[in-house]
Amino acid sequence: MSDTTQTLQLPGARLESIDRDGDDSITLHFSKVFLVQDMEGAIEDSLWTQAVSLTIRDIELDGELPDCPCEISGGDLTNNIYTYRDHAPLPIDWRGEVYCKLAIDGKAGKVTISGESMQLEQLDHPRYIKHTRK
Repeated sequence: MSDTTQTLQLPGARLESIDRDGDDSITLHFSKVFLVQDMEGAIEDSLWTQAVSLTIRDIELDGELPDCPCEISGGDLTNNIYTYRDHAPLPIDWRGEVYCKLAIDGKAGKVTISGESMQLEQLDHPRYIKHTRK
C-alpha cells in the first residue's frame, strides 16, 4: 500500500473574509486554496482546489490585516521549529508557537499572526483540477 500526502499551497489562494474574536482568535476564510496530492511511487501528482478556514488562537498581530477579498502571493506557516514557505503539509492541527505570515498580491509588506494553536478546516469537497508531472 502506498502513502499519500496532501499539501496546502499558499500562492494563488483567495482570502475571502476575516473574522476576529476580540484579541483571542482570528479565522481566515479562504474561498480557494490549491492542494497537491502526492502518492508515493506515482509518476504524477494531482492538483485540487478547496475552500478552507484557518483559525489561530491566542493571537498577536504584526502588520495590518488586508482588505478582503484578496489574493495571497505567498507566505510562511510555522509550527514550532518548522517553517513551511508557500506550502504546508495537511492536516494542520498545531499547538505551541505557531505563525501565519501572508504576502498579499499587489501590496508591500506582510501581515504576521502568531498564536498558540492553528487549525485548518477543509470545507465542502475538494475539486480536481489536473495531474502534474513530479
